Amino acid sequence: MPTKHIDDATAAQLYDLNVRCVTLTQQPVKEVEVLRLALMKGIVNISDDDILATLSVKDSVWQRLAETIWTELTQRWPEEAITTVHCETLAGEFSETWQQLPSGRCSSAIREKLESRVSEPLSLFNLTEEDATDEDIRDAAERDTVREVEYRAALPALHNRQFSTLSQHEKALVQLYSDRVSFTPDGAGDIVVSVTEAALQMSV
Repeated sequence: MPTKHIDDATAAQLYDLNVRCVTLTQQPVKEVEVLRLALMKGIVNISDDDILATLSVKDSVWQRLAETIWTELTQRWPEEAITTVHCETLAGEFSETWQQLPSGRCSSAIREKLESRVSEPLSLFNLTEEDATDEDIRDAAERDTVREVEYRAALPALHNRQFSTLSQHEKALVQLYSDRVSFTPDGAGDIVVSVTEAALQMSV
């Protein structure tokens, strides 16, 4: 091991550790013993996330990790319902690989690789133009309020349906109200939509 190339800050920490060892044991302690102690204690605590977040990493590694995460996600959630808005939340819930790589560098690199797979949310509500008047904005907000009531009331009709049978509008509902639905693979290549009990109760 190239211990002579240890940076000054780490060398200072090792020196302080040596002093602690001598103080506690009340006898001389060899530097190599201190180094062995530090390595043994540190190695067991080093995670894959620590390695990937610290060292230089091949681009293909990020690509492979992204593909693994996508596979884990799509086993539990339909591809079309994984949008830019909810991707990280879903990954945090359903991907064991994503959960094991929480550092900013790892999540950022993997997110970049997932961009081509993740879809933009389907539009259900009005988009406000930059040159719209205050009255236009108020009218659009009122229409959207009415529509939201209608959309939420339509959710129970999706319960126990196969995702592949949903219309684009229904898929957009699933995207928009992802906190009110869950999915279960049917074992035949499709995914069954389940609407939460709370959302079902709202329609009664």
